Amino acid sequence: MKRILFAGLLMLAAATAQSGPAQSPQRFGDLLVYHNTFNSSYLQPEIAAAAGLQRGPRQGVVNIAVQRNGADGPEAVDARVEGSVKNLLQQTTPLKFMRIQEQDAVYFVANYSAGQRGLLQFEVRVQAEEGAPVHTLRFQQEFHPDE
Repeated sequence: MKRILFAGLLMLAAATAQSGPAQSPQRFGDLLVYHNTFNSSYLQPEIAAAAGLQRGPRQGVVNIAVQRNGADGPEAVDARVEGSVKNLLQQTTPLKFMRIQEQDAVYFVANYSAGQRGLLQFEVRVQAEEGAPVHTLRFQQEFHPDE
């Protein structure tokens, strides 16, 4: 039940946290990689704890989902996901992704910290399965700490 609540809240937080137009997925061959980031305060404390995420005024969450178009429509891909985030001072911090599965959906979430408001650069590497090519997704997002 907590997983279902987490996935629903994760999508709600992502939808409300996005400023401007919605993010389109990045296509790598037959893979679609979706990404979004949001302040951890959008998550209720019990949901964040159940997912292993930290909440705090300077904590953000990055959410990655990988899909492949199958015969019956999009299918979740249980990919290998790793990455890093870099601030304006070029300080790089690795992202520790955690896998969350709810029925047929698979998400990869990680916390990141930001000491102040500013533009963050994300680099995420996705490998659909062992032996498959590693694809790199790069995006940036302005972080607004909770005041």
